[in-house]
Amino acid sequence: MKDRSAVVLSNERVADGVMKMILQTDDMPDDLIGGQFAHVRVPDGAHVLRRPFCICDFDVVAKTITLCYAVVGEGTAQIAAVRAGDRLDVLFPLGNGYRPTGKKIMLIGGGMGSAVLPAIVTAFPDREYTICLGFSDASKVVLTDELAAKGVKVVLATDNGTAGEKGYVTDIAAELAAKDAPDEIFCCGPEIVYKILAHKFEGSGIPVYISLEQRMGCGIGACLVCNCRVRRGDGESYARVCKDGPVFALGEVVL
Repeated sequence: MKDRSAVVLSNERVADGVMKMILQTDDMPDDLIGGQFAHVRVPDGAHVLRRPFCICDFDVVAKTITLCYAVVGEGTAQIAAVRAGDRLDVLFPLGNGYRPTGKKIMLIGGGMGSAVLPAIVTAFPDREYTICLGFSDASKVVLTDELAAKGVKVVLATDNGTAGEKGYVTDIAAELAAKDAPDEIFCCGPEIVYKILAHKFEGSGIPVYISLEQRMGCGIGACLVCNCRVRRGDGESYARVCKDGPVFALGEVVL
């Protein structure tokens, strides 16, 4: 973890309300994995708290990280307004990530949760991936081309059928998992997706890991703003999403 000054190579709109930014830094770490995040300082000087964005992808040789983020408020709007050549203060890498142990890995992205997935493939390219992406409609679809360019199988679904298959990504992923029997499932999306997966894969024996999203203050585990409830031993306790997560085993999180 280090606070780095990064130059903006590009910052472009890629879908309705969604931006993709590529940042370059001279002191690029060589141990990034998918699921970690970056804490970006809002450049206007008025916002005290940084904004956490998952590290969508990275290139150790080019010394770049890619951030794919939704514009949802004043802070992200300020970040969306920066241009190529500007500089941002970025604290990264933060949190733990996905560490596959098996060979066949299923990745599931629900909406903007899909932004976590490319970095997993980059960090562990020697696995066999099946990637299921789900969005509400075609206007929200992101990262299908980037993932397909990595030579992995990508299945796209939209709730209304305007792109890819019509249906919910959880149903499609469950059908594929029944056929392909992945060794592990890594998912990122809204909480409802996790609740459905917990039901669909209960008793399957397939380990499922999820990435939680919470409001954050410091991003390094000191302020305790991002606590979540987890099952530990015979009871429940609290964990810090930024420090102990954001990746947890699905079964240990109290949803």
